[in-house]
Amino acid sequence: MKGLNPVKNGKRSPGATTFGCLIFLVLFVGLSYFGFKFGEVVWNYLEVKFKIREALNWAAAGKDKTEVEISKKVIVQVAEAGVQLKPRNIKIQQSKDTLTISVSWERQIEFPYYSFPLQFDVTLTEEKRWEKGPLILR
Repeated sequence: MKGLNPVKNGKRSPGATTFGCLIFLVLFVGLSYFGFKFGEVVWNYLEVKFKIREALNWAAAGKDKTEVEISKKVIVQVAEAGVQLKPRNIKIQQSKDTLTISVSWERQIEFPYYSFPLQFDVTLTEEKRWEKGPLILR
């Protein structure tokens, strides 16, 4: 019978197909595991970036805020995403019209028998609205 099974000396060899399928499944599961681990870290990065954006919007609106107040707000916001920051991880730069917040942190991706470190940096800038009044969308 001619078909999908490899034939050797007139006899079918079903083990070759089973072994190839096993290798494929092992590779698929392994790559899925690594993809899930890295995807989880990317998702966390996007959450932290969103929380920093919220803190920046808060800092740029309303009344004049000190760098200490802004740093505390960033630390609290980012903690909601599961990342613990220290004030040394936050740099705040102000000009007459803009406010820039730069945040850096490290995250470990845990694998069996290995931990992979990743360094993240986010820098966001917003126009100050302290003396301009509230933001009006049209």
